[in-house]
Amino acid sequence: MSAPVDPRLLRRSRAARRFLVGTVVLGTVTVVLLLAQAWAVARAVTAAFSAQPVTAVAVAIGACLVGRAVIGWVHASVSARAAVLVKTDLRRELVDALLDPRRVGAVPQSARFATLLDRGLDRLDGYVARFVPQVAVAAIAPVLVIGAMAVVDPLSALVVVLTLPVVVMFLVLVGLMTKDRLDRRWAELARLGRHFAQVLDGLTVLSVFGRDQREGLHRVGERHRRATMRSLRTAFLSSLVLELFSTLSVAIVAVTVGLRVVEGHLALEPALFVLLAAPEAYLPLRRLGAQFHDSVDGADAAREALDLLDSGRRAGDVVPARRAPIVLRDVEVRADGRRHPVLRVVHEVVEPGEMVAVTGVSGSGKSTLLAVLLGFTLPTSGSVTVGGTDLADLDVEEWRRRIAWVSQFPAVVSGTIADNVRLGDPGADDAQVARALRDAGATDLLPSRRVREHGADLSAGERRRVGIARALLRVRTGEVDLMLLDEPTAGLDADRESAVLGVLCDLDVTVLVVAHRLETIAAASRELRLHVPAPAEASR
Repeated sequence: MSAPVDPRLLRRSRAARRFLVGTVVLGTVTVVLLLAQAWAVARAVTAAFSAQPVTAVAVAIGACLVGRAVIGWVHASVSARAAVLVKTDLRRELVDALLDPRRVGAVPQSARFATLLDRGLDRLDGYVARFVPQVAVAAIAPVLVIGAMAVVDPLSALVVVLTLPVVVMFLVLVGLMTKDRLDRRWAELARLGRHFAQVLDGLTVLSVFGRDQREGLHRVGERHRRATMRSLRTAFLSSLVLELFSTLSVAIVAVTVGLRVVEGHLALEPALFVLLAAPEAYLPLRRLGAQFHDSVDGADAAREALDLLDSGRRAGDVVPARRAPIVLRDVEVRADGRRHPVLRVVHEVVEPGEMVAVTGVSGSGKSTLLAVLLGFTLPTSGSVTVGGTDLADLDVEEWRRRIAWVSQFPAVVSGTIADNVRLGDPGADDAQVARALRDAGATDLLPSRRVREHGADLSAGERRRVGIARALLRVRTGEVDLMLLDEPTAGLDADRESAVLGVLCDLDVTVLVVAHRLETIAAASRELRLHVPAPAEASR
């Protein structure tokens, strides 16, 4: 079971650290006021039985009540403020980390990332504002209460010391039992957000083909509802268990105190104090158990956010050599949860100016290889060198300036075709844009044509041609040494494919192209074929 408060959150967030310190101070004062109130009530009852004046004691009780009310208000205000500050800091750092060109690690799926930034971090209200301070109170209050009881009645303090670990044990068992269910609920929420985002992305195509998605959305939503109800049932039942054992523990204290008062071995005033103070030793743990369920979603969101922020940044500052060979030696990339590598390259040398066709069956690591060369993925073992310098030691921003990259689904922004092509070089003139479109086989795409965000009004082949034109413009107007393309000719007819391949072959840069089509493989200087590692090979 993980720590109740992630130490990374305290290290990263100054607001969380200040809030935790303030919580300890406020919790200590609250417990002291509570004990003073219990003693004042016991004194008032004893004084009433002996016909003594109770005015001063009544004033003390009122002062304790007012003090606790003021501290409660301050605590609620500080908690809400701290939760807002922590969420704001994490959101800003997450966006900065996502846009940081030196960040290492896979970019999270857009739907999952949106869920994390929105609903996920909003769950920190319960985690930061209620659960974290309750952890501090649960650590402080029982010690102070037991200490005060030990001064008045050591036997009752001993009973609490012996029974309190039982409540703690059940608290841990309940946490272990419920965490898995609450994790599944968070996974269902993320799945629901991802499914909804995918439906929205493909809504136009789905509508054209008459595919009704209401039933699919209903099923995913129903799974989320069932997971939520299971979590609520578990929360109610676990709270009942904690209440039951806490009540039994307090009852044991009450029985022992009552018997000793009847037998004359304990005075009424300390007996009343013990009876009023004993429940307060168990109350923080009961509240901690109840608030644990409210905090799990926030704790999971915080852990996911912190994992992303801690994924690391490249610190290399070596300027990459121009037109240098790229050497891959014993490169292996492993993904979490997989028994065998997703990529394995024993030894390959890509010479400057070569056009290499990267081939292999699905799952052999073609896209992973491009991610390694782009600096988005670090090899688990082995090395990738550029001109004799390890890729990890290069200035990754400068290295990426030397690369022109075309993905399977090139990004498209709202604007004109020319605007999208100029993303490769914002300073390019109209003639350079027109030439890039012509060489990409996109003469039918007018530079002045307006397109929507994500290219919803472009076909897959048109998007690829825009991406190729953008990369060609970048090669011809910038200091590009390496061009990486992931199936650039998919969706193109034979004439356009032949024209694009002819242009790529004539470029004075190194070209690595992921290819499945025979025409692309034949046009390349040579073929780099990747294989899925066999289980025996992967286990070495």
